[in-house]
Amino acid sequence: MSRVVLITGGSRGIGLACAQRFAAQGDKVAVTYNSSPPPDGFFAVQCDVTSVESVDAAFSAVEAELGPVEILVSNAGITNDGLLLRMKEDDFTSVVDANLTAAYRVVKRAAQGMLRARKGRIVLMSSVVGLLGSAGQANYAASKAGLVGFARSVARELGSRSITCNVVAPGPVSTDMTAAL
Repeated sequence: MSRVVLITGGSRGIGLACAQRFAAQGDKVAVTYNSSPPPDGFFAVQCDVTSVESVDAAFSAVEAELGPVEILVSNAGITNDGLLLRMKEDDFTSVVDANLTAAYRVVKRAAQGMLRARKGRIVLMSSVVGLLGSAGQANYAASKAGLVGFARSVARELGSRSITCNVVAPGPVSTDMTAAL
């Protein structure tokens, strides 16, 4: 049975690997990207996850093309590392917005259809840094740690409707984003 899967930040790295795995299982996969589109084979939608309007437009496009989103993988994220005393406030808030607030935006939008269907799967991509911390990554660690509390609350809210919400917290994975570390 083919499911409709949406993966934010699915054009490369962990998101692309997730998209490839779901597609290999026969699922209908849509991915969002911000700057570089994914390889052929996926329904790709440009989306700025820091914009409510862009998130809504992306979901509308996926729903029109593939149907209601049954599985959401909130994977889009950024880093902007720096030592706390040198970190500008915008460096902190932009990472929290792209990594944590964006997850709120996409989960809220996905939950609308999942509640109507009375089923759904939500996966939030965190990081081991959110659990352990890392010097020079206060903004990134805070955003990824916040996903854990967010997921627990969402699971309690939506679980009675057969909607699960889980967090994956991988350690370092060789991707374009981690190559700069």
